[in-house]
Amino acid sequence: MGEIKKILASADLPERERHNSRLFVDLSEQVHIHFREFRNVFSVDEFFEYADTICRSRRDLRTYLRWHPQYREQERFDNLMVALGAEQQTRPLMKSPLPHKSTYFDTRLQIELQAENVIDEIHVHYRDYRLVMSVENFRIFASTIRDALESLEEFLSVHRYNRIEHPFRKEVVQDTYYEARNWGNPDPSKIPFKDRLIAIGYYSGGEKLARIVSNLYDLPGRIRRLLARLLGPSR
Repeated sequence: MGEIKKILASADLPERERHNSRLFVDLSEQVHIHFREFRNVFSVDEFFEYADTICRSRRDLRTYLRWHPQYREQERFDNLMVALGAEQQTRPLMKSPLPHKSTYFDTRLQIELQAENVIDEIHVHYRDYRLVMSVENFRIFASTIRDALESLEEFLSVHRYNRIEHPFRKEVVQDTYYEARNWGNPDPSKIPFKDRLIAIGYYSGGEKLARIVSNLYDLPGRIRRLLARLLGPSR
C-alpha cells in the first residue's frame, strides 16, 4: 500500500483482450510467469525462491483465514503481514546477482511493435517485466504517461518534494523487526475450538491432516448417532 500525494493522470481502459486471461509458467530461454497481460522473467534459481515463498505464504494465509473467519476483503487497510510474517518483508532476495538486481534484463526499458502474426501488438519491457497491450490500449497508456509527466513537472515547479528516509531503501534491512513493531493485530474474536484444531492440523500437515482432524473431532458424535440407530428408541 502507498500514500497518494497527487494523482498525476488517470484514464479508463477498454476491457482486456480475451487471450490475456491466463496464468501459466513456461521454461524457454528463462523461466516465465504469465499472469494476464504481465510476464515476469526469472532465472531458475530466482523462480524457485519465488515459488517457495508463494507456497509457504499460501499455507500461512490459509491458516490465518481459518483462525480469523471474520476477515473480509476490502475491509482492512492496515497491511497485515500474515504470509510468512513481517520478517519476510525485510528479508533480501538470495538467488539473484544482488538483492536489487535481477539476473536478466535488469536495466532494460524497451517498447516494441510486434509483427502482424503475433497475438500481441505492443510489448512494453520494464526491466524483467513485460506488459502487453493492443495498439488502442497503448495509445491510451502513452497519452496518460505523457499527461502524468506534464502534471509532475508542473507540481514540482511549485512544490517541494523531499524523500523521507525509509529502512527498506537500504540494500539489506538491518532492522529485521521494523515492520513487526507496526504490525496491525486483528481484533480478538471467538473462534470455535474445532476450527482452532483444524487450523493447527492444516498448519502441521496441510489439507489432508486438517480433514483427518475434522473427522476425528466429529467421530464421537457419529458413533453416538450410529449406536442410537442400532439400538433403536429407548424404552
